[in-house]
Amino acid sequence: MKTVNLTKYNDSKQLLKSTPVAEHYDTLITDDTKFYLDGVCIGIYVNIDKQLLKGIRKAVNTTKYVETYRTNAIPTKSSVFGALPRVALRNDFCRFSNKTIEEKPIMKTMFAFQDVICDIYKKHLPEIYDNDLAAVRQLVNDDYRLTDTPYTTVNINVNHAIKYHRDSGNIKGSYSNVLILKKNCKGGELVLPEYRIALEQLDGALCIFRGQEEIHGVMPITPYTDDFYRASIVYYTMAQLKHCYPYKEEVTRLNTMKRKRAVNRAKGINPKNKTNETH
Repeated sequence: MKTVNLTKYNDSKQLLKSTPVAEHYDTLITDDTKFYLDGVCIGIYVNIDKQLLKGIRKAVNTTKYVETYRTNAIPTKSSVFGALPRVALRNDFCRFSNKTIEEKPIMKTMFAFQDVICDIYKKHLPEIYDNDLAAVRQLVNDDYRLTDTPYTTVNINVNHAIKYHRDSGNIKGSYSNVLILKKNCKGGELVLPEYRIALEQLDGALCIFRGQEEIHGVMPITPYTDDFYRASIVYYTMAQLKHCYPYKEEVTRLNTMKRKRAVNRAKGINPKNKTNETH
């Protein structure tokens, strides 16, 4: 594996929420590489053996996606498996995604593939892996952990060229990861503009990096044929899961909240004007 010592050329905060372009990088990384900044490894880039991808590729091509259409853009598709925290006034209870129950064989394939991700993570970033795993064990109730890994949830995004951003919502300090499966298209490089580099992100590429701190985004995707895809598969644990009660207690809480809201509606009280529950 190659080693690259990064130089931070600029502060690219002004690029946040803008679209990456080729002028934002000078170097395209194609080979397995470790990235260092001031002596600290902030990420790795690994090309996974295609034989290991057969099961997860079948899952990616079989799941029934939720599709999103945007003006003058390629439609994006997504499927989510695993644990989700509460979302007030919409899904105000901790739960597993609908896909977790509806597509159990696919869910099992997606979670089994964590073994491949975690072996790579432990081999190249052992201390960070151990810290991530310890944090999840400490903060998240076992009822929401389908495997003993740093990850409770997996998201498959198809044809999503996300603009510049920093990752948010995951457990603080955890490293982000993204696996790419790709067919009959070009583009989709992952750009880190502050270091003037991009990762090629060909089929089977895995990146594990400090996504909460580093600004990054994805280059536009151009298809060659109609049967194309660029799937980005992300494993993560959301920080808000730390507020989840054990599952049975969560169901009891939900029923109690429903009764309170029903009483409030009967009395003409708007719950939006009341103070939210705290933990």
